[in-house]
Amino acid sequence: MSAAAATFEPRLAPCGNRHGGEQYLTEDQQGLVTEDLRYSCGCRSSREEFHDGSCHRMVVHHSGRVLADEEWRGE
Repeated sequence: MSAAAATFEPRLAPCGNRHGGEQYLTEDQQGLVTEDLRYSCGCRSSREEFHDGSCHRMVVHHSGRVLADEEWRGE
């Protein structure tokens, strides 16, 4: 398994304002990839790509309101 963390410059956050933050990326050797973006305002965005090709994406406003919770099935 590999993991990486990095900071990012201000960009448009889910709340509509520009904020910097941290990006966390993990990957296992069988194809599972997870990316988490955590903005300084408290907004979050995550994306998971599973071994079978399916994906899950969730976007959360800093107030705690879920803005997107989507899944795509692999083939």
